[in-house]
Amino acid sequence: MTVVVLGSVNRDVVCEVPRLPAPGETVLAVGTRTNLGGKGSNQAVAAAKAGGRVEFVARIGAEPDPSLRKSLREFGVGLEAVCEVPGAHTGTAYITVASGENQIVVDPAANFQWETDPELDATAAARLITDADVVVAQLEVPVRVVDWAARRARRFILNAAPAAELPTDLLHRCDPLVVNETELATFTGATATTPPEAFDQARELCRSGVPAVVATLGAAGAVWVRRDGGTVVGAHQPAPRIHATDSTGAGDAFVGALATALARGDDLPAGVAFATAAAALAVQSPGTHTAYPDHEQITAALGTVPPAAQLP
Repeated sequence: MTVVVLGSVNRDVVCEVPRLPAPGETVLAVGTRTNLGGKGSNQAVAAAKAGGRVEFVARIGAEPDPSLRKSLREFGVGLEAVCEVPGAHTGTAYITVASGENQIVVDPAANFQWETDPELDATAAARLITDADVVVAQLEVPVRVVDWAARRARRFILNAAPAAELPTDLLHRCDPLVVNETELATFTGATATTPPEAFDQARELCRSGVPAVVATLGAAGAVWVRRDGGTVVGAHQPAPRIHATDSTGAGDAFVGALATALARGDDLPAGVAFATAAAALAVQSPGTHTAYPDHEQITAALGTVPPAAQLP
């Protein structure tokens, strides 16, 4: 049950505010904290805490804070393929949080400084990716590197965040492609406002050649769609009713837990239910890594996840 996560590492500077500022407005913070983040490290930690054996492929600054590696190791993440980039600094994310919602600005720094494809072929990352049960990537690293990994993976999950246009060949390797409403709209040209609308859009992506699509819908849960022979099937997975404290990294909790479930052999519906339980638990505590639930907590919370609803 090996999961390889290829992606970003950031230092998150988080400001808690009474409300998110409007354009041009200054709002005073009521608290500030610094966390280890980046969608890559978040998903690696989430997958490890959910029970997966996880290796992380990433690029960091040449003089990283020693606590960066220590923190990831403490969560059970393997770091054989985390490499330092000479002359670069580790990425930084500036996050503003209010009432469970957030705004994020990212300086990618070392996250966007990778070797050429032939050079990557000679690294430990190439071996780890080829041998993994599931490989996960996001778009806080260059698309070229994501495509390099996808072409070598047995099963490839892409969390297409932040939203970007992608090559058709890459999309056709995604099993599944995981998107939120905003990212789904990037591919379809329209924003879904209900689960049936998101389902219809995800189904069209499958019909265009994507093997499977999972669209996360916040408090409304998620929809999943996959090709099954000559047809496309799917469902709406509602989320349990909870009080959200901090939604930062909730999507990463979902993706990490989904990757672990699929790596252990769960089918997509069961994996989405497991991931929905993980995300619901994650948003009930502030922060990211420490807020992510472990396997036992997720399993216990599965009973609170409503049954999936089939959609036409």
